Amino acid sequence: MKLVIKRTIKAGLMGGKRFELTARAESDGDLAALFKGCSDELVLSFRSSFADKSVALKRSDLLRGTKLNAATLNELIELEDRLQAGFEQLKRMVEIMKAGDVEVSLA
Repeated sequence: MKLVIKRTIKAGLMGGKRFELTARAESDGDLAALFKGCSDELVLSFRSSFADKSVALKRSDLLRGTKLNAATLNELIELEDRLQAGFEQLKRMVEIMKAGDVEVSLA
């Protein structure tokens, strides 16, 4: 399983730049079938440190692909870091669903 992120830099208004990220999780297996019957849960939710906006992504957003816009390079970097954290959450969800009924000991 891997997270694919595509960066796009476009010309903005008055000579500025606009940044766009497209992100999706890729897997050899059918993840949509794995989660069939489960509610679509958040894997990422945060308030940006660099812009006045909140970002929330559900599991289905990462599975089918989603676009995110950033106004600055700092915001773009923050989005990439947060997407990695959300992807780690998704990977844990996949591991749990694949393992099925199992006893887990946490230390």
